[in-house]
Order: sequence, then structure tokens, then C-alpha cells
Amino acid sequence: MRPTIRRTLVLIGALLLLAGCAGTGDAPSPTAAPAGDPILTFTGEVQNELALSMADLQNMDVVERTMPGPKGGDEETYTGVPLTALIERAEPAEGATLTFTAVDAYSVDVPVSDAEACADCMVAFEGDSLRLAMPDFGSSYWVKDLVSIEAK
Repeated sequence: MRPTIRRTLVLIGALLLLAGCAGTGDAPSPTAAPAGDPILTFTGEVQNELALSMADLQNMDVVERTMPGPKGGDEETYTGVPLTALIERAEPAEGATLTFTAVDAYSVDVPVSDAEACADCMVAFEGDSLRLAMPDFGSSYWVKDLVSIEAK
């Protein structure tokens, strides 16, 4: 066999071997987080930046609230942490705007004063992910797969 052909075959074999080692395993779900890993961050213009795991959130004062869902109509029951409790912990700057962002980069802005005035607003548990439940706000404010809050 000619040296050029032999080198080409060896190179192809090595590439196939490397490709096989790379694996094709499924990527982990972007919204699922082990108990100790942060699932929600609260950053930006705050006194106390937060990086909270699902366990951290579940160990806070969890509430259950019944309210119309994001599309209106029938009432649904949500369990989670009041948004006001997270705001109190993070202490955003006066006059700041909160940007709530989902895992897919969808985001909405809410003035801190509006969020503080909403006694029923909450970060609700939805399986292994979080949902921003915002009664009396439009359905676009109900951020599904919430991962971050940033004060600006």
C-alpha cells in the first residue's frame, strides 16, 4: 500500500475514534437544577446579591395562593415564595426597575415600586423550574422558567 494512502487511512481511523469518544449524550435540561445549585439569581443594583437553589427557596416562607392564571379564566393554585420576600432580601436600589428573565432569554421589566405593591405576586414552583406569577399584570408578565432577576 502506498504511504500516502496508508497515512490517509490512519488519519481517517483516528478521526473516527475521536468522534466516537465525543459522545452524543443528551444535554441536561436548562431548567432542572440539583438541590444545591442556584436556580434563581437576584443581581444588579442591590445591597445583597442572591444565588438561590430550589432548596433555598423551599426553605423560605412558602405560601399557597389561588388566583386567575396568566390567560385569565379559571383560578389556579400556586405555591412559592412571595416576590416581596425576595425584594426584601436583595434590597434593590430605590427607583430601580426589575428585569425578570427566563431560561430562553425572554424578559419583562417591572418597577420595584410596582413589584413591592403586589402582595400576591410570587415566584412559584413549577416542577423543577420557577414561574413568576403576577396577578393583575398582563399575561406577558408571567415569566415561565424564570432564572434571574436584575435590578437596574
